[in-house]
Amino acid sequence: MVFCCFPKSCPFCNVSVDNGFRIVHEDEHLIAFHDRSAGAAVHLLIIPREHITTVKALDNSHILLLEKMMNLGRRLLSDQGYNPDDDTQSRFGFHVPPFNSINHLHMHVQALPYKNAFRKLKYTRGYPWYIEATHVLERLRQGLDPLY
Repeated sequence: MVFCCFPKSCPFCNVSVDNGFRIVHEDEHLIAFHDRSAGAAVHLLIIPREHITTVKALDNSHILLLEKMMNLGRRLLSDQGYNPDDDTQSRFGFHVPPFNSINHLHMHVQALPYKNAFRKLKYTRGYPWYIEATHVLERLRQGLDPLY
């Protein structure tokens, strides 16, 4: 079980196989599982065990956590035969509130192609509802707000 002060109201604070999650990785800091509504050929979510509400709540104290999330995502995609450093094959990012579905930080890790044009648009950089993980990490390293 994930440590959280909102265990009944946050579905990601109760991630387990018994609760219907298809978990692919667990360690003391992170859990990775298949998105229940996959938008791409491979679509995983990586969450911290610690309850962090959204990408907006990140600050420079979360740099190491975000690096761990991205490294895990790269490894999981590599294990499935994808090149996680190739933008034509993969995406790593977050939905920006109010466009996120759950208020527990979760990074989308996707191996392309997308399943349809709507899914592609939903995870495209440059729109106000989605931000790439590398962009967030770079802003945090510069001591800036995580968004734009």
